[in-house]
Amino acid sequence: MTFVYQVQHHAAFGPLIVVYFFLAGLSAGLFLISSLGPVFGLKKLNPLAKSASVMALATLIPGLLALVVDLGQPLRAPTVFFRVNLSSVMSWGSFILLIYGFVCLVYTWFVWKEDARSKGWGQVGVVFAAALGLYTGFLLAAVPGRPLWNSALLPVLFLISGAVAGLSLISVAQTFFAKTTKLAGEGTGEAIHSMKIWMVTLEVLLLAFHLLAVFMLNDAGRALVKHLLTGQKQFSFVFVQVIIGMLVPLAILLLSKRSAKALGISGVLSLIGVFALRYNIVAGGEELPLSGTLMYTFGETSAWIAVSVLLILAAILILILPGIVQRVIVGKTTVAGIGKSL
Repeated sequence: MTFVYQVQHHAAFGPLIVVYFFLAGLSAGLFLISSLGPVFGLKKLNPLAKSASVMALATLIPGLLALVVDLGQPLRAPTVFFRVNLSSVMSWGSFILLIYGFVCLVYTWFVWKEDARSKGWGQVGVVFAAALGLYTGFLLAAVPGRPLWNSALLPVLFLISGAVAGLSLISVAQTFFAKTTKLAGEGTGEAIHSMKIWMVTLEVLLLAFHLLAVFMLNDAGRALVKHLLTGQKQFSFVFVQVIIGMLVPLAILLLSKRSAKALGISGVLSLIGVFALRYNIVAGGEELPLSGTLMYTFGETSAWIAVSVLLILAAILILILPGIVQRVIVGKTTVAGIGKSL
């Protein structure tokens, strides 16, 4: 007698990991942008330092919540700091997140207080922000059984796309929510415009080289690339990520003559593209089975509802946290005045 079982597999990394990767990368990108003035001496970008540092915290908080909820046993989360495994990428990542969050908080305090110590904390923060941006990609790249993940280019792609997301969020805030985010960005539009063109171009090139490397790897790699280009992931990858999220924003930036509204629109599209990149890489790398013919299922409805709630929470924090910080730390001092004094 022969038994045939149709076992439906569930992907190990689901939607909550996608939103964690997105928000953690976005936070790292915002911190790096915030540091360009106080740490690297680009005075033209000083007005971005305050609000970008707060937005880095605002996106980190729901990102950490996504990670804790995904554990299934949130109360066990602190055990990762007591059961250290130096051979585990996740163990290293836990401490990177902890230190980055603390440094980001202290840096934000000193930047808003116009304290000279902000530069030193910013220098430390740059190291851990870069480590966080790279870590989210390295966590996947260290998995040899998944060809779409197992590439040295993936951590760099995640870091650069995080910077694109950070620049995009600042553009959106400047264009549509400047008053509520307290973003004193006068005179920064040209610099953001130029940086984003270079970052998006680099993001497109890294993605192309990454897919080429995967395609040339083996039969499984070729199947995964075809899955993205012509299979079930074609719409989310080709149309949403590449066309809407990369090529259209780049075309707008190149043809817009540096208008503020064009920066805002391209920013919205780029944020969609960066989220789609995280989704397509994580889901696309898991959905094709390692054996057999059944596709892996990627996330239940409840997980996507949780993702929506966390993204809404991030948006709310981005809008309200700068005002709260202004009242608590600097009182009635205007953000514009603070930006000029840096």
